Amino acid sequence: MKKSPIELINLSFSAIMVLLTIVGFFVFLFTDLMSDRVFGTKRYVLAFIFLAYAIFRSYRMYGVFKAQKNTEE
Repeated sequence: MKKSPIELINLSFSAIMVLLTIVGFFVFLFTDLMSDRVFGTKRYVLAFIFLAYAIFRSYRMYGVFKAQKNTEE
């Protein structure tokens, strides 16, 4: 079954958000970006919030794919 344009836009947006949050995780964990404002434990907490959100979005995308596959069969 062919996907509608809205489904493709949602899929693209979800993939971009996962990539951006993973990049945010690595940026806050391994660089000095905004180290004057966010430092110490706050920095690590923020990095792992980015990672948790990326995992959450990935899980939601997987659920959508699984549901679509089950309805197609």
